[in-house]
Amino acid sequence: MLKKDGAINTDIIGGAVMILSSLFFYSQIGNFTNFGLIFPRAIIVILLILGFGLLLKAKFNPHYAEMFAMEERSKMLLVAALGLAWVLLLNRIGFAVTSFFSLSLAIFILEEERNIKTLIKDFLIGGIEVAFFYMIFSRLLLVPLPQGIFF
Repeated sequence: MLKKDGAINTDIIGGAVMILSSLFFYSQIGNFTNFGLIFPRAIIVILLILGFGLLLKAKFNPHYAEMFAMEERSKMLLVAALGLAWVLLLNRIGFAVTSFFSLSLAIFILEEERNIKTLIKDFLIGGIEVAFFYMIFSRLLLVPLPQGIFF
């Protein structure tokens, strides 16, 4: 049952999104080194298993809730548009720069209180996270990341 008293069974939606995402990601696996394929394949399998698990939970112990408050909807749409821009600009600009700006701005958008202090903090967090993942994937796992016009 998808709806109950105006609330939505979020487990069905979450499980379906996880399964569809894993199938999409599997279809997008490109040319990676053997070591570079380990992590994406593992994540895809885990995502698929968790998606089916969430669908089973939806059947036996569903969770009904309001999806988003109006303010949350606008934040989610803005973050989704930012994610789409990240995907479209990734090959043109490069992984590091595109990921830094999109992750930092997404964190800032989702903040409860937005001011210059949180903006600086969010950009520091985004920079540290992107640098961490860049080093792990490009140096340790030898995964070729999109270069674009910047590194």
